[in-house]
Amino acid sequence: SRCFSMSPQSAVFSSFENEQGEMELYLDSLKGGITQEDSAGAPSTFYDSFFNDNLEEELGTLNTSKKSKRNEIADMDIAMTLHQIAQVHRRQGDHTIALMAYRAALRGMKRAVGPHHPNVAAILGNIGNLQKEMGDMDAAYIIYQEVLGIETYRLGLGHPEVAVTLHNIATIESARGEHDNAIKLYKQVMELQKKLFGPDHLSVAVTASCTGDVYEQMGDIRGAMNAYEEALKIRTNVLGRHHMEVGRILHKLGRMAAGRGENRIADSYVARALMIYRFNKSGEDHPWVLEAKRDAADIDAGLALGKHGKDYMEC
Repeated sequence: SRCFSMSPQSAVFSSFENEQGEMELYLDSLKGGITQEDSAGAPSTFYDSFFNDNLEEELGTLNTSKKSKRNEIADMDIAMTLHQIAQVHRRQGDHTIALMAYRAALRGMKRAVGPHHPNVAAILGNIGNLQKEMGDMDAAYIIYQEVLGIETYRLGLGHPEVAVTLHNIATIESARGEHDNAIKLYKQVMELQKKLFGPDHLSVAVTASCTGDVYEQMGDIRGAMNAYEEALKIRTNVLGRHHMEVGRILHKLGRMAAGRGENRIADSYVARALMIYRFNKSGEDHPWVLEAKRDAADIDAGLALGKHGKDYMEC
């Protein structure tokens, strides 16, 4: 059997008391985590020794015979622990170390359950999320495509996890400037979400808002407003007409209407948004309230100028 250990000099743990009064371990730092460079010049950590077939073959410890169920369970347990360690590093902002721990977890999970298991897709998904946080959109796109392949193979095209992954791919496409493809994917996601959860589910509203963001980036203000209005309808039905998220969408619609010169419509949207902010006891110095008041003043000025211009032309 294979054993893995962590040197006391490798990592620093501290304990703290959680809200339930239980003591928990928290990984403070990895001392000397990046220890050397591999043959390609890439940094390597002690995580690289986990499930490293090349290393085990060199050491003569690689077992190519059929594995026992006990070993498979052990590999899965180690992979899951590595995944949790990666999550800690990621929360602490240690992205490079987190990526290496995720990759070790991925190797272990593939060894334990095969390359097409949903657990493998879950780890890959977190790797994609991390690479997106690191700004490596091309790498994230490749990872999400791999996740999508596993999910559609194991779960089918109509599974909720497929919708999540398609949404992530659309977000990446938007960030890469592939707006047309992002819109196409977001619409595909919305259709799937409506079939899975119904037309008034909040997930549909989230995707509609994302679609509106892409239209806005493209300069298609009417397309953006149509998407935001769909999101507004759903959020109003689900959350109630006085919810702050409803106010935020109304405020956004007001700004966009003002940008199109539709000041009377803009005035209605912003006034309703300001009413919701105040209904939720947001103070007059709240940033959203201050923004709404400034926008309302600009819209009032636009209305006044518009009326004067009309009177002048009629004369």
